[in-house]
Amino acid sequence: MSVTAKVVCSVKTLQGEGTPYESYILNFSADYADGRNKEWAAATPYMHIQMSVKGDLKDLFEVGKKYTLTFEENEEVSDAKE
Repeated sequence: MSVTAKVVCSVKTLQGEGTPYESYILNFSADYADGRNKEWAAATPYMHIQMSVKGDLKDLFEVGKKYTLTFEENEEVSDAKE
């Protein structure tokens, strides 16, 4: 089973400018316009996701643009050797 969430990039903040640790912090909030997210919003009416990206990945995200996230359960993979 999967859950799809419609989100809006609400903040894009540069951190560590000019250092080897330079990155962008991206904040995403749920987009409830026109009934989006009604699949899960009745039970969980709030969502906030934050991620950090480096390099050219920052160009994939713009404040005010909308994106779709899909949450799917993954089968657990063990690194243990038998």
